[in-house]
Amino acid sequence: MSKNLGPVHYMMYEKIKFQDKITNFLLDGNTEAVDKDFAPVKDLPLEDLIDQDNIHGWLSARIDQVENRLAKAMALSTNPREKMYELGKLEAKGEDLSNLKLVFDKLNQRMLDGMPCDRALRAGIDEEGNLLLITDNNLHSKYQNEAINPEDSLSDTCEGGHGHDHHESFEVGKVSGNDLKNEQSTYHDLRLAFIEGFLEESPYEVELVNGINYKIKEREN
Repeated sequence: MSKNLGPVHYMMYEKIKFQDKITNFLLDGNTEAVDKDFAPVKDLPLEDLIDQDNIHGWLSARIDQVENRLAKAMALSTNPREKMYELGKLEAKGEDLSNLKLVFDKLNQRMLDGMPCDRALRAGIDEEGNLLLITDNNLHSKYQNEAINPEDSLSDTCEGGHGHDHHESFEVGKVSGNDLKNEQSTYHDLRLAFIEGFLEESPYEVELVNGINYKIKEREN
């Protein structure tokens, strides 16, 4: 990524902060047990916080920070699935979810799957007109196994070759439902609950496919 802040960087910062919002919601605001091990991300303007000589590394380190926090919150929460469903309902209030592109755009503002150039998640419409959210690389599982030191990610770089107004991983393309990876993931189980709540009042419903992928389709009457 470049040395100049662009819209993609601000979007990533919002995704990072939303991850901490999930942590807070799972623990009913009582995050002391998490805070003592991993500090929360500061809720200040990005330009006041970020190292503009190392934008990619700084954001990567913040991802480690909030993923560490969320992994611990998931383990500590007594009813994480119910809470994720409720958070999804709350986040959907006032959102226009009248078509699948809007559904993806609104979810993509919140879902964090590493940096865009990690290409961990892609979205597309399949042959049947359903929206598939395909996990090509589950970047969340490593945090459930052990905490990752954010300092180690400060040296991360991106190959580049893209602008910073938008990124192709934030677009809906054409995909096939064949050859989806199959994996069990607590994180994706809880994300399923969030999406279920998010879509509760919409014309759509969601199905978990192979443990880490999602099919969003028109709701059956």
